[in-house]
Amino acid sequence: MIHHFPLFTADHSLSRQDFRNFFFPFSKVIKKKIATATDVYFLEDTWQLDDLPFDISQRSLLKEFFLKTSQTLTPAAHKNCLFFPFPVRDEQIVVAMIAGIDSLLVKKVGHDWLQEIRDTLLQEFLILKQAGIDPQTGLLNCAHLNTLLNTLPDGEHVGLTLVEIYPQARTAMEAMRHARRATTALKSFIGERAPLHHIGQSVFAFFCRNCNEDSAARLGPLLVSFLKHEQFKRVHIGYSQGEISHDRQNNSRQIFDEAWLALQTSCKRGPFSFCTHRSLQNSQRHSLYASDRALLARLQPHWMQLDKFTLIQLHPAKATDNIYDKIILNAVDSKKFTGQDNDIYILLSITDTRKVLSLVRKILQSLPRDKKNKNTVSAGIAIFPFYDFKKSEMVLNCRKALLHGDLLGEGMLTIFDALSLNVSGDIFYGEGDLPRAVKEYKRGLSIQPQDVNLLNSLGVCFAMMNRRRLANDCFLKTLAVKNDDFISWYNLGLGREAQGNISGAVTAFEHACKCHIDVEYDNANVRDELPFQLGKSYCQIERYQETLDNLLPWYNTKKSDPGSGRALRYLGESFHGVGRIREAMSWLQRAIRFDEFDADALSLLGEIYLDNNEGDQIALKLCEKSIELNPIPALFHLRLARAQIRCGHLDVARETLRRCLKDKETKGAAWLQMGLISWKQGQKTRAQHWFSKILTHAETDTNGYKQASSYIEEIQTK
Repeated sequence: MIHHFPLFTADHSLSRQDFRNFFFPFSKVIKKKIATATDVYFLEDTWQLDDLPFDISQRSLLKEFFLKTSQTLTPAAHKNCLFFPFPVRDEQIVVAMIAGIDSLLVKKVGHDWLQEIRDTLLQEFLILKQAGIDPQTGLLNCAHLNTLLNTLPDGEHVGLTLVEIYPQARTAMEAMRHARRATTALKSFIGERAPLHHIGQSVFAFFCRNCNEDSAARLGPLLVSFLKHEQFKRVHIGYSQGEISHDRQNNSRQIFDEAWLALQTSCKRGPFSFCTHRSLQNSQRHSLYASDRALLARLQPHWMQLDKFTLIQLHPAKATDNIYDKIILNAVDSKKFTGQDNDIYILLSITDTRKVLSLVRKILQSLPRDKKNKNTVSAGIAIFPFYDFKKSEMVLNCRKALLHGDLLGEGMLTIFDALSLNVSGDIFYGEGDLPRAVKEYKRGLSIQPQDVNLLNSLGVCFAMMNRRRLANDCFLKTLAVKNDDFISWYNLGLGREAQGNISGAVTAFEHACKCHIDVEYDNANVRDELPFQLGKSYCQIERYQETLDNLLPWYNTKKSDPGSGRALRYLGESFHGVGRIREAMSWLQRAIRFDEFDADALSLLGEIYLDNNEGDQIALKLCEKSIELNPIPALFHLRLARAQIRCGHLDVARETLRRCLKDKETKGAAWLQMGLISWKQGQKTRAQHWFSKILTHAETDTNGYKQASSYIEEIQTK
């Protein structure tokens, strides 16, 4: 049992990112300390001065002072500016340039005063940082998030994302390990694009400035999918946005409340889901929600006696355009009705597609056009009877046809079909309403059972809902129709990996590599991710050279991206697997710098240090840390026991090996270590007992067999 206290201790150093995360409070401290200071800039390189509001001649002098300050680590003054260097991690420097200082004050200040102010500022920066850090995860905390929102300028438009990755934990320690693993995953996804906060109970938050709802709608599915692939069991996301005004306290509270409501709604939708507050706020106006009852009440008396009919919805591009009086109907038994936003509904007793389209085109041609001679009215057409759809669903089918047409361009005529249901399903999916999306995709498949897009979309929904068998069935059905469908092979690989079928996942990923894909944005992202998924799977089944062949080129291409660090541990394992130990050590060290909670990397690096005499005590610490983070794998306990034996902690090592003796993968190696403990303690009979077990059960050409034989021979000789 490892007894290290699990919380982070106070950090007594600053990083470059701290000057970004704490820009407003750090600036406030500086302005409070230095009279007349107006502008504060935290600079890491001279090129940043090019973006500041100074003329070219002044900018050149400022660059000279910046370089001098960063090289000598000595504060400096020039005209109305002060320069304070602050050392940060990785032996780098951040220079605070403070403008607007009274020139008389600049002339009078001495070196001692500047040094004293710099030291005072450094201490206050550290205090502010420590107050804004969550001790469980090392992330920014809720207090920092509140401060950040309260210091944003008026008129700033912000979006807040809440991410709940709730643990399946029996103890507080398990919950803490889970929170730290979630921290690493989120940091690898977000990188430095936004400050990440932990607000407690495995709920994380990050906000973006000047963002829009559409970006959030795209981010939600991507983040949920990413976290699902990282093997988290439940992921929920809520999003809201708003504008900061003079009443900022109520503003920020409202944004929090709305994001929280969206998060709670997301929690009710399944194990993997997301929700935007806008979709809740506008649910009554949503084009895909229940049809207008008043409109249905006016339509029903006219279609009640009809066995077949066509309903047409005409939608002006501008809601202010009134086209009702401009529409003249010559068809027999045709009726027109007004709807919301000046939409017009036309009921026809004919269902012949060619006649309907011809009639609608004539109506549209009779309407006014804009200056560019473009049609300003779109048409959505629903025909009854159509499969198992009821008459009361025709109004909604018209709306789905219009949404389908919107993807094709303005002023389109679109007849409701299976593709319209794919579009409506995608809209529900984009809002995180997976049950409704599944319903749409299923109804689309009732029309076109072999539609590849519908099958794929339904499979992705099932995967997000943790219905893995149904998801894989959808992907297999897609491949039965189109065997070279890239996205189906890729999704099938992810599904098999989630089920623990790594060999099957490798096969699917290999097929995906052979498929051609169109240059579409989403598929291009998946294509970029494929080498990582394949390389990771190769590593899991110990095909190490193939891991290197896939992951090294991928990492070299992606190493500037925040998520590239995911490959470091697999590269380290693979270099170790092919016998390139020094390279393995280097990659594993980088993996730990990327993710200090990577138990696998810590454990393997400890073993490498032990085997290569790089420091037994360091190896012991690494192995202990790996067990603290993940006490389940017996292999980690075996490595820890070896380190304990090397450091002379024999009785402790014997207790550590108890777990390994129960695991079929490690018990042979554990027998050897138990024999070694007995041998070192002078218990030769007991040692011979353990070594004999190895000779009985192990293959004669294994290293363990040879070592056991050598020890028994030595015992018998003495």
